[in-house]
Amino acid sequence: MPSPRSFAPVASRGHHERDDLSDLPSPSAGSPMIDLHCHLLPGIDDGAQDMSMALAMARAAAGDGVHTIAATPHLNPTYPLDPAAIEDAVERVRFVLDEEDVPVSVRTGAELAVTSIAELDDEDLARAALGGGDCLLVECPYVSGVPFFEEMIFGLQLRGFRPLLAHPERSPMFQRAPDRLASLVARGALCSITAGSMRGLFNERVRKFTIELLREGLVHDVASDAHDPSRRPPGLSAGFLALEAELPGIGAQMPFFTEEGPSAILAGRPLPPRPRPLTPRPSGWRRLLRQSRPAGAGAGG
Repeated sequence: MPSPRSFAPVASRGHHERDDLSDLPSPSAGSPMIDLHCHLLPGIDDGAQDMSMALAMARAAAGDGVHTIAATPHLNPTYPLDPAAIEDAVERVRFVLDEEDVPVSVRTGAELAVTSIAELDDEDLARAALGGGDCLLVECPYVSGVPFFEEMIFGLQLRGFRPLLAHPERSPMFQRAPDRLASLVARGALCSITAGSMRGLFNERVRKFTIELLREGLVHDVASDAHDPSRRPPGLSAGFLALEAELPGIGAQMPFFTEEGPSAILAGRPLPPRPRPLTPRPSGWRRLLRQSRPAGAGAGG
């Protein structure tokens, strides 16, 4: 897999008013976490079914240390949402969380299907961007191949947006051709993996590919992609705890993936320097093989 090159993010569009970001803490302040992918808004997609479920999800996220959530309902042919409806739903959730004294700030956003991008004009895309900024969360396909995917991503960049690819580790297309993902990152796309993938919540292939993406330095954000309080719950820290033994040092890098990077994405700033890629710990049988090999013995033919 080729190593990604450094890149300069696309400048903010400026024609759309961004959410007020004055309450986002400085990354150096050791503040809690930001979740850029959460299906928190009640009753508009396959996420929270009602406001009580949304409230439970927000409380669970706050309990894990999340202080800001980008509410990202699906925007696709199944859920052809008007960005204005998303904004209204965010306002309703903000009101309830304030009334219930839940210390979570909710930002606007959406999870865009690549097939829906061409149907939206620049103004609608700007209203669907994370926090009203320049970054669009784009859903990676659950199929083995989309020939036009790269063209759609590059088209977004030409229109002045930064693409943030949602859960690439769960996409058969990238599992079969990881070089396609590396090439997209090299050309300025960002990647957001799911904390549940780090925990093995989906399957072992996804978990192993998640480790590979982290090892190759292709990850810029870790999000929850939460849909409910239990089956697909909020929370980010458990993913890092689950991988620490296998990917030593990942826990120490958690602030970049859950606070420093997400804060820059919401604010339309360049990302801070990415942590150095980590090397997975050898599996048990490989360690045993190394320990049992006579001194000076080669690997064999």
